[in-house]
Amino acid sequence: MKTVEDIMTENPLTIDEETTVSLALNRMRDNKIAQLPVESGKKYMGMISYRDILRRRSIHLNSKIKNFVTKSPELKRRDTLERAVNLLRDSAMGALPVVENGKIAGVVSRTDIIKNIEEFNELKGVQTFDLMQDAYFAKPDEDLESILEKVRAHDVDTINVADEKTNLLGLIRIENILDYEMKTKERVRKGDFTGERNHPDIDINSLMEQPVFCYEDEDLFTASEELVKNHLHNIAICDKGKKIVGVLSVDDIISSLWSKESTEGILVNISGLGAGDTDLYSTIYSMVEKFTERYSKLENLKNGTMNIHVVKHHSEEGRIKYSIRTRLIGRKINMTESSSGWNFGKVLSDIFDDYESRTKREKEKN
Repeated sequence: MKTVEDIMTENPLTIDEETTVSLALNRMRDNKIAQLPVESGKKYMGMISYRDILRRRSIHLNSKIKNFVTKSPELKRRDTLERAVNLLRDSAMGALPVVENGKIAGVVSRTDIIKNIEEFNELKGVQTFDLMQDAYFAKPDEDLESILEKVRAHDVDTINVADEKTNLLGLIRIENILDYEMKTKERVRKGDFTGERNHPDIDINSLMEQPVFCYEDEDLFTASEELVKNHLHNIAICDKGKKIVGVLSVDDIISSLWSKESTEGILVNISGLGAGDTDLYSTIYSMVEKFTERYSKLENLKNGTMNIHVVKHHSEEGRIKYSIRTRLIGRKINMTESSSGWNFGKVLSDIFDDYESRTKREKEKN
């Protein structure tokens, strides 16, 4: 397998900690990057990103970026891609520095991993449908602040635009929104980038680009190529009628990668649930723990990844039916199981029972 040195960007663009937020935004926009290493002199200090800035509801554009720097893990040239994946995933950062003697030697981003996705055999045969999240999108008649709220809520740097019938219309990038904000005289003359609803009227179409999407039955390698080619962090997933049915992000792909270097047991990735679904989260974690204890006796599963995607279907009577898709990835393991029903715990239990039954049958054959 390749090493960090094989895929990193050498001598990356950096920025001094005394630089203003305004200049940092311009530099990221002009170079089509979402994150920059920050230095003090030649010493590495941390990272600054569009996300760090957008999370703040009020920012003085003349502020120094040293006030917004995020500390990050560091990589070395000879580190494996698996170590890079683990650190990117665990830190939730978009890129990590390759540091030598306290100085920046290079950068490895999530996109760099996606460019080399063929190094990870466990993704062969995986379709976009297997990993996508539920669809979320902006509408063409929404105001800019409403769109910004969705961008913040989903922690993304692009958002798709679709109409009431979910027909995909286009996409909007964070840099286009921020560029508009900075050029709006009524806002910038005050020196602030705020979250207040005082945007002048704007035609969202003026910020929108042509849609980029993959079909739900396309493989992850195709989706990865589209993400890289179009400088995207997430991509719309559509049915054959080009209606948006989900969203697949670089994070979804990174989270699905299994690493034999991991010593943390089973990594559980949950999508489709909201902040108010604490009881369902608790049920999942409890049941996964019990399942992996049993399953490890069958397959000696010491570490791996369990992806769980939940879709809620609300009936007219107010009941909720659950559809759950899962994928289990580990050493010599790459399986999917799905089920649906009205009882959340029963649906999940049936899925885990199916994994065990399949594995027992395979062992009996061999």
